[in-house]
Amino acid sequence: MNENSMKQQRAANASIERDRGKYLSSLFSGTSNTKRQRLYQEFGYPVELCFDDFYRAYTRNAIAGASVQRMIDGCWEDNPEVYEGDDTKDATKLTPWDKRVNKLLKRCWKQIKGADRRNLVGRYSALLIQIKDNLPWDQPVDTAVVGRTNEKALVKLIPAWEAQIEPVEWDSDEQSETFGDVKMYSFVELPVGNSRDPRPGRVINVHPDRVIILAEGSEDGSMTSGRSMLEDGFNKLLDIEKVSGGASEGFLKNASRQLNFSFSKDTNFSALAKALGVTEGQLSDALDNQVRRLNDSTDSATFMQEGTASVLSVAAADPEPTWRTALSEWCATVPIPMKELVGMQTGERASTEDGKSWARTRMSRRNGFLTEVITDLVTRFWTLGIIPAPASGEITVGWSDLLAPSQSEKIANMSAMADVAVKTTNALGRSAISGNEVRAQGELQPDPELDDIDDNQPPAKRPDPLAGDDDEPETTQPGDTEVQD
Repeated sequence: MNENSMKQQRAANASIERDRGKYLSSLFSGTSNTKRQRLYQEFGYPVELCFDDFYRAYTRNAIAGASVQRMIDGCWEDNPEVYEGDDTKDATKLTPWDKRVNKLLKRCWKQIKGADRRNLVGRYSALLIQIKDNLPWDQPVDTAVVGRTNEKALVKLIPAWEAQIEPVEWDSDEQSETFGDVKMYSFVELPVGNSRDPRPGRVINVHPDRVIILAEGSEDGSMTSGRSMLEDGFNKLLDIEKVSGGASEGFLKNASRQLNFSFSKDTNFSALAKALGVTEGQLSDALDNQVRRLNDSTDSATFMQEGTASVLSVAAADPEPTWRTALSEWCATVPIPMKELVGMQTGERASTEDGKSWARTRMSRRNGFLTEVITDLVTRFWTLGIIPAPASGEITVGWSDLLAPSQSEKIANMSAMADVAVKTTNALGRSAISGNEVRAQGELQPDPELDDIDDNQPPAKRPDPLAGDDDEPETTQPGDTEVQD
């Protein structure tokens, strides 16, 4: 068997194995419970999830929408700065390249943030780079034309949902450096979730030079391997809807005063119909009208003959324990602390620890996925000629420290350091902490005058208030030797 035949056989085996996995998954209907294979159907969970499920949850489910917005606002609390060089660069000294790039990015942060929001909802999102190079979008960018105008060649960035862009052609040449990568994208200009938009839904082929893909969770680099933030806890979102919606429906039914008429065996329906001014065949409709008037006005009354009217109501159960359990499971998958998501503060220490955990989550995402996205975008900018390449060919994305102490914490740290300085001075005759070390706790600039103090010199001897005048004769101590002239 030659090499090509072996490759074809391996591909066929992989296809058979994939079909087998799909068949087994269909048998269990999305769950691994071998005893109850229709568990997902009984609970109302979808077996397979797609972008429409995630988008509906984001737009209609309060917890899902708040989670996405909370993650976006938390990670993009402020915008980063981009510097040329490695991460040891002194960020306080901006080079001309730094100033040029950060000025360009100021008009791009809104679109980058929008693409990140779309990436959290779907498996992936995209940033389309609209460039003035006098070529159709399905052609590679003319870097010579772009290089003559630089930043002016960038028209705008266009964030796109997963449903708006998809690959239509792949590089299948095994000898190519881009083997397996996308060679062409298809972009649908029709907005997502707005059926009343009058713009035509044009379909445009876009070359990969003009596309940046955001696919969080894709370790293999494939856009289809990304995962929606709403996927892991999607079933819990449905549980939250069931509990809150069921509780609301029960409250509505109790508040609507549904009446139940009970008549005795001695009731004369002919007389009752005559009293209501209708025929006996219209008695049911007349009673319905009577109930509607009773519900429409608090001053209405009802009249019965040998009967009673009662309100149909049930004692509604407290939905909070069940709702809170589902919410806790959902927050564990996001991950956002429940107190941070719904704004509940039950204890100072608990809320402080949750705040630190939430800050670590945001910092991890900033220094990981978002830094990679910004690096890819800036690299694409200088590859296309929009900006010059940095001298070292390396850049650093600098974010603010979300774990930095607050102003009150800085003052408390300075106070604690000052206490140490006083105690060590009293105990050892000199301070174990310098003045600039105390200032550093408050993130204050060093004081040069404090650096001039020689810490190794012992402190000056203080005058003894009980000692005599300086012109009194000195007393001779034991062991002193008197020197004669």
